[in-house]
Amino acid sequence: MRPVPPNLAFPLGPILQDMQDAIREQEVPTKPVLLATVAFASLPPADNWRGGIIHVSDRNCIALSTPVAGVYSWLRADGTAL
Repeated sequence: MRPVPPNLAFPLGPILQDMQDAIREQEVPTKPVLLATVAFASLPPADNWRGGIIHVSDRNCIALSTPVAGVYSWLRADGTAL
């Protein structure tokens, strides 16, 4: 990612810098990341969220969108089925 030029006019410069900082924080988190929370019945298709992580509130667990035999499924963080 290219750095934001220091002479970029206000307000564009600070806005772009904030956006860049937010993207970097997602790429390499430096603190805990808040997860989206849904009930089991509302889980989106795992194939649409490949590699996604979500908190399943009514199962009290973290689920990972994981490939199983070539098809993505939501599995608990310990690898067991929801």
